[in-house]
Amino acid sequence: MSRLLTALLALLALPAVAHAGASHRRSGTTGIGLGAGTTGAGLSAKMFLSDASAVQAVVGPWGVWGSGGLGLSADYLYEMPTLVEGDVAELAWNMGAGAGLGIYSSTALPGVAVSGVAGLEVAFKPAPLDLVVEYRPTLSVVPAVGLSLFGLTAHLRYFF
Repeated sequence: MSRLLTALLALLALPAVAHAGASHRRSGTTGIGLGAGTTGAGLSAKMFLSDASAVQAVVGPWGVWGSGGLGLSADYLYEMPTLVEGDVAELAWNMGAGAGLGIYSSTALPGVAVSGVAGLEVAFKPAPLDLVVEYRPTLSVVPAVGLSLFGLTAHLRYFF
């Protein structure tokens, strides 16, 4: 895990001259950082498929429904038009759906959940970073059915 964190910090230290002043919220851009998804927290990645859609995924060794273990989640997002745009940042939002799979460390039982996603994103322009906060209602399916109407997740990613 320490090598992954070192690589992430090195990536964040790269100069962003080519991106200065430009939005990274466009087709073909990819961001990597830290975040949380349907099943837990860890390494977060987002790839814009077009100017109006993206996929994001989170894989991490902790936080699977508070039990510890390994979690993987993936979301399909509809990118909505920018709400506010300035020289330094733009404020935008997205919505979509996702699913997650987790393995509990204590029992090796699988956990499966689906969720809705509504995110508010600040995309910084001088350095291609985004900071996202998401509302994520989640329906756990396995090992037991349960509904959580209030859930928040967040991401911080560097785009290249």
